[in-house]
Amino acid sequence: MWTRKTIALAAVACACTLALPAVALDIALTNDDGWNATGIQVMKEALEAAGHSVTLAAPLTDQSGASMALDMEQLTVKKQAPRVYSVALRSNPTISAKPGTSGLVAIGIVQESGHSPDLLISGINTSANLGMQTMLSGTVAAASHAVASVMNGPVPAIAVGTDEPTCDAVCKRAHYEVVADFVVRFVAHLETKPGFLEREKDLLPAGVGLVISYPVSDTIQGVKIASHSNAVLLGGQRFTGAYKCTPPGCSGLADGATKTAMIMPAPDPTPEVRNADIGYYTEGYVTIVPVSPDLNLINPLVFKSVLSGFRP
Repeated sequence: MWTRKTIALAAVACACTLALPAVALDIALTNDDGWNATGIQVMKEALEAAGHSVTLAAPLTDQSGASMALDMEQLTVKKQAPRVYSVALRSNPTISAKPGTSGLVAIGIVQESGHSPDLLISGINTSANLGMQTMLSGTVAAASHAVASVMNGPVPAIAVGTDEPTCDAVCKRAHYEVVADFVVRFVAHLETKPGFLEREKDLLPAGVGLVISYPVSDTIQGVKIASHSNAVLLGGQRFTGAYKCTPPGCSGLADGATKTAMIMPAPDPTPEVRNADIGYYTEGYVTIVPVSPDLNLINPLVFKSVLSGFRP
């Protein structure tokens, strides 16, 4: 848990350890919690303090759980502050655009200067993006749309999430500042072209994004490259679930009758995937999961044998 002493030390550390970038980057910034959420505002401040140029365009209001949805209609882009924009629907400016849409708008605004951003960052989200929950995440979706080349892209992208600590607003902001400091230093590290990235022109390989999940902990154990778990994390345990009609079920309903169906979570007994993010995260590690919006199987041609003997 965060203590007052920890908060004070974190604030000092955040102020003192911001890594200066090798080269200042043009960064598009978005999220799924809304343009004025604490996480995205703290991330913007940290990136700008490190010397980067930041263009923030994010949903008008909280759009958590929007996943990969896009708005295929005209939008209202409203300037809220210098280089800060909210995105809503033109048909009804009180209805927010989706996170994926907002991220593409952020990229588009940067592209008005004649070049694409060097990086899109989505976050800091108000919860970690772990396991199968990632499929519902608007934060991850915004990064995925940026990495794809369908619209406005491809642009290297990082999605960032952390669970909020159970404490007051000052304490929560201090936690976001710690996470933002980590992201700034990690981006500076990517600029040094570590490992195989030495061969890449951009910060990340084409078609690949990163999902960073930062634990709520006084002591971070380290950083792990991970795979997404095959479950979700609830109360510190791995869970799966099913939609079921509440007892006694739906099969005996008379015509025209109704019943309530809801998700019934249950502890997941299946073996965990290797190097799973949930396991590392609960142990206090920052997890980084490389992802791709390309849904193709790594080698789809192995399925050719399935068509043996079949004719249209």
